[in-house]
Amino acid sequence: MLLYEKYSPSSLSGFVGNRLSIEKIRKFGASALAGKVQKPIMVYGPSGTGKTSALAVLAKESGFELVELTASDYRDADTLGKRLLPAVKSRGLFSRTTLFLFDEVDELSRTFDKGAESVILRIIRESKQPIAFTANNYWDQRISFLRGYVEPVEFKKVDTESIAAYLKVIAAREGRTLEEGVLKEIAYRAGGDVRSALNDLEMVLLGGNDIIEHLGVRDRKRELFRVLDKVLLGGGLMEARAFVDNSDVDTDMLIKWVDENIPNRYYLPGSLRDAYQELSFASMFLHSAERDRHYGYMKYVLTSIAGVSLTSGGHSKFIGTYTFPSAIKYLSATKQTRGMQRGIAAKLSPILHTNTHEIIYSYLPLFRSLLGRDEERRVAVKTVLEDYAKLDEDEMKYVASSG
Repeated sequence: MLLYEKYSPSSLSGFVGNRLSIEKIRKFGASALAGKVQKPIMVYGPSGTGKTSALAVLAKESGFELVELTASDYRDADTLGKRLLPAVKSRGLFSRTTLFLFDEVDELSRTFDKGAESVILRIIRESKQPIAFTANNYWDQRISFLRGYVEPVEFKKVDTESIAAYLKVIAAREGRTLEEGVLKEIAYRAGGDVRSALNDLEMVLLGGNDIIEHLGVRDRKRELFRVLDKVLLGGGLMEARAFVDNSDVDTDMLIKWVDENIPNRYYLPGSLRDAYQELSFASMFLHSAERDRHYGYMKYVLTSIAGVSLTSGGHSKFIGTYTFPSAIKYLSATKQTRGMQRGIAAKLSPILHTNTHEIIYSYLPLFRSLLGRDEERRVAVKTVLEDYAKLDEDEMKYVASSG
């Protein structure tokens, strides 16, 4: 288990720094527990300062159910209106209070459709449950529609002295004693990010004090290409892992970049085989972490990505630029088609009583086949699709022509 997971705070009093902000979150929870209707809170600040963790701990301490919402959960008005609005207006399981958490709303707002913002404001106005948002930048124009409807709670970067003192405690719990200078150096290089400081401490505990030279000052905007260089051009597992940990790139996106560019860097069959095997382990563990919500698997994901650096055998080639992942290009090119598929599936799901994937890959090809058969079957299928599922003309054309 990674240190930041092992020593994740179990109570609000266990957080490092931001005492006033923690107290505001505690008061918000107490008011919700008392059944008082109040403004949602917007917890904002840099990555790694504990925004989401603090709200998760609040829910646990207060006995709330926690519903954490991601991009796929609340990017369109239809989903928000039909699924989320009724939920926030009712009591939770066994009449428990439910805390609805819109995580990283400033990053995810770019995926909103035209009506999503107005529905979110309606949810805020009509909710009988506490609502919280997290964001990196409260003043981002993409979430300006929320200002005035939320209570801002700022999380700042934690000062170096506080981080160093915290690292000293963690090292002691791990049965290790580090010099004050080493602890302060780790804290300084973390740049106020407690999670990153714990990751760096773990690297030092594993690799010794000399590994500090490879950590660098924490740059949340570290260039993706520098990370790819370390992963694909070698340099050792520990150094590659440090760069992967430091990367501000989404893990799934990083896997896609490495996958796309392995053939551009490696030319020996054995190296290609071993590199893809390491990457397959990373993809497998990432899938398991997301499916099972067991994020202890993430240490294997990061190590497997860094493990690609060991597969070149010193035989790698260098070209001028890296290739953008073709999978992302494909998703961009098929965005309209996938939107059509999801819209049709949403209308058919209540009738067919099955999930979106099953409808798209099993039922739509079946309907296409039936629409191409004799007149009697074609009329029967059109009746179901048009009269019951309320598919419009464009959706009917898509069903008739889809593969």
